[in-house]
Amino acid sequence: MRQSVLGFREKRSAEPGLLQRLREIQDHSEDQSLSEEVLEAVAEDFGVSMGFVHGVVTFYSMLSESPRGRHIIRVCESPQCRLAGTSALVAGLKAEIGIDPGETTPDGEFTLEFSSCLGACAEAPVLQVGDTLYTQVSREDLPRILGEARGAERMSSRRHPPTLLGEPRRLLKDYDQLGSLEQAVSNGAYQGLRQALAGMTPNEVVSMVKDAGLRGRGGAGFPTARKWEFTRMATGEPRYIVCNADEGEPGTFKDRILLEGTPHRIIEGMIVAGYAVGALEGYIYIRGEYAEGIRQMKNALEEARRANYLGEGILDSSFSFDIYVHQGAGSYVCGEETSLLESMEGKRGFPRLRPPYPASAGLWGKPTVINNVETLANVPEIVREGVDAYRSVGMKASPGTKLYPLSGAVVNTGVVEAEMGITLRKLIFEFGGGMAPGSEFMTALVGGAAGVFLGEDMLDTPLEYDSLASRGAVLGSGAILVLDKTCHVAHLLWDILHFFCHEACGQCVPCRVGTVRLVEIMDRFLTGAGTQEDLDLMLDIAETMKQTSLCPLGQSPYPMLKSAMKYFQDSLLAGQKNAVRGRS
Repeated sequence: MRQSVLGFREKRSAEPGLLQRLREIQDHSEDQSLSEEVLEAVAEDFGVSMGFVHGVVTFYSMLSESPRGRHIIRVCESPQCRLAGTSALVAGLKAEIGIDPGETTPDGEFTLEFSSCLGACAEAPVLQVGDTLYTQVSREDLPRILGEARGAERMSSRRHPPTLLGEPRRLLKDYDQLGSLEQAVSNGAYQGLRQALAGMTPNEVVSMVKDAGLRGRGGAGFPTARKWEFTRMATGEPRYIVCNADEGEPGTFKDRILLEGTPHRIIEGMIVAGYAVGALEGYIYIRGEYAEGIRQMKNALEEARRANYLGEGILDSSFSFDIYVHQGAGSYVCGEETSLLESMEGKRGFPRLRPPYPASAGLWGKPTVINNVETLANVPEIVREGVDAYRSVGMKASPGTKLYPLSGAVVNTGVVEAEMGITLRKLIFEFGGGMAPGSEFMTALVGGAAGVFLGEDMLDTPLEYDSLASRGAVLGSGAILVLDKTCHVAHLLWDILHFFCHEACGQCVPCRVGTVRLVEIMDRFLTGAGTQEDLDLMLDIAETMKQTSLCPLGQSPYPMLKSAMKYFQDSLLAGQKNAVRGRS
């Protein structure tokens, strides 16, 4: 056993830490688990205690100390999938294989689990068997899916292709042309990198990104060039570029589209960022549920290395840079940048106290740039086409295009690429094709589970950071869940609060206790027994969490609940009874 564990040892640059070792060992085990003997060997190998290793294993939902089935079925329980029929799928699976979530069949064939979100919200309901994603699943599909699992050594995804909407096309213009590296290059890939290495200094690259006005697309909207400047000026070597691809926000699936469809665009953006700040290595942290995105990115990295876009002396220049994939293991909170760094270092994904900020003390305590997938995908366009071309669309304070994941009660669901500042009305009624037949608009949840509800009074507000902030709203990830008047609000709020409760890391008391209390109170509204005092108490708890929690997860329920009270307080107090679905 000792020898098999040590067989996974690699140099630090390609193997960041303990978490990746545990993932690899588990993936090679027959029962999808990590035995006590394995954990003891890993602890000894890394020079840490067994308590430390147990802490890591129990933190991540995709790791297990208990034996599991040969095939792990993960059913998505995001609000989008629950609206579309998660309960029916769980009931159907129980009828087919006789187990509830958290159980394994007696023959060791299947384990059934919930997943907070599988990132295919426009194609709900969704489930995953191993690495195989199934979308728009009905009860009638289950015998076929289970049969494939029993009979196939390796399954391919059975899924509907994503719908890409909107204009102008920048980030998604070559999505449908995914193929070889040569094809990507013929469509402009790595041209911006060539221009940067051949004729620009690192400072000139940073200045170009600053003049373009690129703002982070992960939710906060922080100016990208300022992050790069902070890291470039920080003391300490080496410097790192980290791409945050831990997209776990329910309703958000834009980064998955980019990972699967335009991986070379992301790679090029990371290389240019590395050149700009003087980094020699980059890491892309991809959530563990994104099996296809991980595969596409690894393949693209190998292609780029063979063609000398990565590695030593890129394109015969003096600049060297390489990128490695780090796979997450099931934790929403690792999308927060300091939690992500802790995870990369092989620890539980607990947020760090700030300052210091990652720009000066990030990965392994060294200066680190952390950018979102969509942010980095904008960089090649800026360098290749120039500042004026980039700023020709969008708003003065937020130029360029934005990817808006659109799901819910609209005719067309999918990823909309539109200029920054598009209105919710245009997004829904033009690109979304309007409300689904027989539906009447009630509200839209903007920004994912950590977003806010916007009603008819907000339909003409630009979907852009500052415009929304001035109205007490947030853009967040840009995800849009459109809801009609048949939606049972109490169930929806319970689903969102349950998500926060399940995904809370447990480090700080306000969030650890507060999320549980919010779910308990919302339980009363599911039976029509909630009161005004309950609503007031929920807002009070959520506001306390907002002021005292360490990371955005604990700060997220308050704006969501406050906006819900604005639009739905009367229906909640009236004990809304028109439920269209049950709760799994």
